[in-house]
Amino acid sequence: MEQQYQFINVEKKGKNSIIKFNRPEKKNALNEAMRAEIINALNSLKEEKRVKAVIFYGGEEFFSAGFDRDEVLAVVQGEGDYQKFIDSNHLFHQTIFEFPKLLVAAVNGYALAGAFDLAVICHIRVASKGALFGHPEIRFGACPLFFPYMTLVGRGKALEITLNTGTKETFLNAEEAYRLNIVNRLVEKGEVLNESINLANQITQSPEFVVKQLIQVNNIFFDQVKKFDTEIDSIVKSMSSLLGL
Repeated sequence: MEQQYQFINVEKKGKNSIIKFNRPEKKNALNEAMRAEIINALNSLKEEKRVKAVIFYGGEEFFSAGFDRDEVLAVVQGEGDYQKFIDSNHLFHQTIFEFPKLLVAAVNGYALAGAFDLAVICHIRVASKGALFGHPEIRFGACPLFFPYMTLVGRGKALEITLNTGTKETFLNAEEAYRLNIVNRLVEKGEVLNESINLANQITQSPEFVVKQLIQVNNIFFDQVKKFDTEIDSIVKSMSSLLGL
């Protein structure tokens, strides 16, 4: 029997699985419960031999507004369960980083804050024209990730993206993201999911061990897991100091 979720839907399309975000009233904000469901789904899909790729999809109007703003603000202001939030955050990103199959982000509308991070951590990104990316959370004291952006665009541009995409006026549009090689395919709005499925199918036509090996080599080459742990530890210590914890 298929696992039933509250905040996501998991749909099989041939040898692909689509994780569709299902929290439209909150613009698909990734609260702790939703992140836990994504982790659970990925752990299940990792073991399914028929599944060769996983596509994250938010729908036609938007990808996701990022981590739930109320939860993040509560932590930043010292009112939420700080350690629980950090542990959930870390496990969420680590599960995506270590996922052994192809991950594709299919982005319409906007991918902000933690959703921008999620898209960048994926192996491939397909976006519609006019889609927007940014880190508005920096304006109220939450620190974006940095290392995943550096692997795509270099240190200087990564700093600009993480430090200066905090307002609607400074959000990165899909056309610029495509020029910077953050977005792999730029398509019309109604074509994002189909293009993501087609691209995943093209890639997974190759022998499975080759795709898996290249994903592993990608991680080894950038030493992502080690650097990511170091980055998270640094962010945690800084936030702890700021909050007096």
